[in-house]
Amino acid sequence: MGLVPSRGRGRDHAPLIVPALTLLIALLTAALPAAAAAASAPKPFVVCDRYGGQAGPDIAGSMVVWTDNRRGSLDIFGRDLVARKDYAICTDKAQQDNPSVTRRVTGPGRIGYVAVWVDRRNHPGGLATDIYGRDITAGREFVVSRSATVKWYPEILDDWVVWTEADDPAGPYRIKARDLRTKKTRLVGSGKVLSPVAIDSRRVGARTVYTVVYTSGKGDISACDLPDGKPFVVSRRATFEWMPDISRNRVVWWESGGRIMLRDLRTGRRMLVGKGARPRIHGALVAWDGGGHGGEYVISYVKGARIRVCDVRRKNAVVVIGQKDLTCLFPALSGRRVVWESGPARRVLTHVHIYGANLP
Repeated sequence: MGLVPSRGRGRDHAPLIVPALTLLIALLTAALPAAAAAASAPKPFVVCDRYGGQAGPDIAGSMVVWTDNRRGSLDIFGRDLVARKDYAICTDKAQQDNPSVTRRVTGPGRIGYVAVWVDRRNHPGGLATDIYGRDITAGREFVVSRSATVKWYPEILDDWVVWTEADDPAGPYRIKARDLRTKKTRLVGSGKVLSPVAIDSRRVGARTVYTVVYTSGKGDISACDLPDGKPFVVSRRATFEWMPDISRNRVVWWESGGRIMLRDLRTGRRMLVGKGARPRIHGALVAWDGGGHGGEYVISYVKGARIRVCDVRRKNAVVVIGQKDLTCLFPALSGRRVVWESGPARRVLTHVHIYGANLP
């Protein structure tokens, strides 16, 4: 089964069920990070290495979710790294993909987790997809968005779910947001490039807002404050910009030439974080993988790619995580934990599994 890329935080979620021809973007040549002193690498541990393969992890708190093929079809599974408990989040006979997870405080001393994903159960044989969700802690499944459109890359934070949507897989693409509390959906923005989206909360003056970041136009980075803000430009350059992620006021993305870029929305400062692909951010930590290259319609990866994590407040300290004879891709961050998928450079699902590490 061929795989095509995603974002994940979480994030990168690695979509598996979307046809590769729908990705009308050019993947960029990746290189090793800019000269930096490498910090001591943590030891990877297994999150899930079940037969059939696992890919595209996301993490919030101690909960990791991913796309799982152990039953011979794409399902959503998860694991609480602290409780050491596994969850079959969705095993409907149709295909599910692109999971995202959020951590919620449900009461004094009580934590809950909610996941969302792309689901094909209502559209057998067609291209359309829906967004479903599940309160993992309470065991309750629900519908986020069901319609005749194609949907990709759902991201959840608290009561907000955002995703990319189109009438046709070739685009143009719309960015949608739904408030699970009020059950209202709004159009956030649009673009001509199929790209992951991301959401986080931040302070703007005296207010706390939820900010969505996405790829706009033919390859720029835009944002919009929910529930009723107007889109604004994060970065507009002559180079192609794609795959944004956000944590508070910091936005990262992948720029032409394999550059991982960051802009602070509060100060306006822009900086080069490193060289590589598929960045994710949590707080001051940025994670990315060391290899992804290819061209339009074709996805390939650099054999032996490693995960890199940088504290942008101390740019000279880069943690490099590698695994012998494995290619490490699609990192996601939460606190001092990083998770990713490892497998062959060709990224064959049956040989891909989920690993993690605790950062120093």
